[in-house]
Amino acid sequence: MNLDYLKTYSMVVELGSFSEAARRLSLSQPAVSFQIQRLESELGVRLLDRKEKAVSMTEVGKRLFRFTGVIKQEETKFMNDLDQIRNEVVGDLAIVASTIPSEFIVPPLLGEFKHLYPSTRPSVTMFDSYTAIARVQEGAYEVGFCGIIPEGLELESFKIAEDEIVLVVFLEHPFARRENISLKELEKEPLIFRNRTSGTQGSLEAMLLDKGYDLRRCSPTLVLGSTQAIVSAVEAGIGIAFVSNLAIKKSLALGMVKVVPVDELNLKRSFYCIYRKERLISRLLQEFIAFCQARASSGK
Repeated sequence: MNLDYLKTYSMVVELGSFSEAARRLSLSQPAVSFQIQRLESELGVRLLDRKEKAVSMTEVGKRLFRFTGVIKQEETKFMNDLDQIRNEVVGDLAIVASTIPSEFIVPPLLGEFKHLYPSTRPSVTMFDSYTAIARVQEGAYEVGFCGIIPEGLELESFKIAEDEIVLVVFLEHPFARRENISLKELEKEPLIFRNRTSGTQGSLEAMLLDKGYDLRRCSPTLVLGSTQAIVSAVEAGIGIAFVSNLAIKKSLALGMVKVVPVDELNLKRSFYCIYRKERLISRLLQEFIAFCQARASSGK
């Protein structure tokens, strides 16, 4: 049913006059009559009994009038809710993040944001970087965090944090006693990889390729789906791996792994906050993006 026609019907009933309804709605009287006729035709019933100077509702017309009252109430409630969403920092915030941001970058941000705005309800879902970008692009999530700048998409992005990919080995590995190693020495080592859709793996391969080393030529001893799984595998002595420096702080503090510098290799990379600019309709999303930008600028 056409909502405008329902509003016209409600106005005719309330005022008891087609001409008064037309004047109140800034329509011509024939336009009001046309809308009522279309509504009756669509429903297949007569809604109003028209007399010379009065209009009365049929039984079905009375039910429809009650229905229009419900619609008015719901419309008012919705508009009030919309005003609240636009003007207050409240409600749900759907966030998608790749592995490293979801485990080490986003939680501290949300802790501080929740302290500022306790009525917010953020939720974080973890995917690889490429999937996170796709989910924000298609509108399934309002904001995302990943290790790749989205290219050729209608997404806004800004750098939120920096990281370094480092080589970690288990304590019994010969490299653990070395001050540094060469890139060539890695060729025969049991390397553990992340899956190819991982932003960390993609960044690692691209940065090594810039140094003339094609990591894709290596045959990994193991391919795992998360950074934490890789760190655990290294701790267990299964192999060695390039991982995020953020992900090994605990293992380093406990003395379970060692970082080994690789000659002429500096694998710094950035993480980004991404969002669709046209989705900045809610005050909550606006404030969260502004909050993240402020934290990024301050280096916190």
